[in-house]
Amino acid sequence: MKQTIIPIDRKAGGAAAPEPVKTLAANQKSIDGLPLASGTWRIEGVPGLYVRARAKTRSFFVQRRVRGALVMRTLGETTLKAARAEAMKQWARLKPKPAGGRKTFEEAFNEYLEQKDLTPKTREIYQYNLGRYLSDWKARALEDIGNDRAGARALFYGISRRYGKASARQTIQILSAIYRYARKVNLDLPESPTVAVELPTLKSRDWALSADQLRAWWAAAEKLTPIKRAWWTTCLLTGARRGSIEAMQWADIDFNKKVIQFKVTKGDRPYIVPAADRLMALLVAYRDGGEVPPSNWVFPSRVKPELHLVAVRDEKRGVASAHHLRHTYRTVLAELGATPDQARLLMGHSMGGDVSRGYITAPLLVESLRPLINAVAEHYAEILGW
Repeated sequence: MKQTIIPIDRKAGGAAAPEPVKTLAANQKSIDGLPLASGTWRIEGVPGLYVRARAKTRSFFVQRRVRGALVMRTLGETTLKAARAEAMKQWARLKPKPAGGRKTFEEAFNEYLEQKDLTPKTREIYQYNLGRYLSDWKARALEDIGNDRAGARALFYGISRRYGKASARQTIQILSAIYRYARKVNLDLPESPTVAVELPTLKSRDWALSADQLRAWWAAAEKLTPIKRAWWTTCLLTGARRGSIEAMQWADIDFNKKVIQFKVTKGDRPYIVPAADRLMALLVAYRDGGEVPPSNWVFPSRVKPELHLVAVRDEKRGVASAHHLRHTYRTVLAELGATPDQARLLMGHSMGGDVSRGYITAPLLVESLRPLINAVAEHYAEILGW
């Protein structure tokens, strides 16, 4: 907890007078530790969100200045997670409407994020693109955007030239999704301007590592801390996404059945995979070796063990990214004769695409995948000299 001073505008009293505004880190631990009767605190990183610590309660509220008047909405006693979600909704609703009452793209964007069931990662991607590539479009009325096909096309080619086709394609897809969602309600809006943009088909990246590249990767990974080294080995032997491995808890690993459940996944589709015998032995030695601080997380932060590692990247140390390892894992599965369905199950991919796959109950196939996952581990062991 910390305290800062910001100027408070007081029209009635003449000159502005500074008042102390205490700020609080945006995590539940800070809320739980907030002393009662300590007054009002602003929550860092969440626009307009405050918590008021009275003699016996801690309650949240959100406030925003609307055309000169300070408007407040009481959220009451709740968790920080619930208060933050509701505060974002209220903050968007309190934003003044543009002249003429026409909805802006930013308003449509906030409405889309509020009403759609999106994963945290997808929300992060949308917000990043809005801030970086669509900042000049936020204040534009949807009607004006709908009539600006040339602008949509220019946006695409401008981003393509400066940042690449992948970024340009993703930005146009987001613009289209927001606009079309708003148009389902407002039938007077013109057709989406993105119809004027011909999106390119992006070539798949050849990111799988060769045997020599894998050996160089392992030589660099071996020099890292025990936590990082175990993290990268788990990444190699599971082919899971970076975020899925970072969020692993010890409760997600069944050492008796030798299975791992990945709960934080793309598309919010948790999945279970068999763990290779080599990986199980490594995790047991890692857990019991005394070099890892006690934590619920398999890969805790060295600075704050109550938190887990995030955004793991070690390219500067010669360690190729987690996504390179995921491509390598899929390539090795193909080399070892895995069927497409087996690969989907092991990589947490959707089993959609046709009616037949929709009938597959994935957890019942875990044991049938065990010989394949052990074959992958032995393949790597032979290359790396384990």
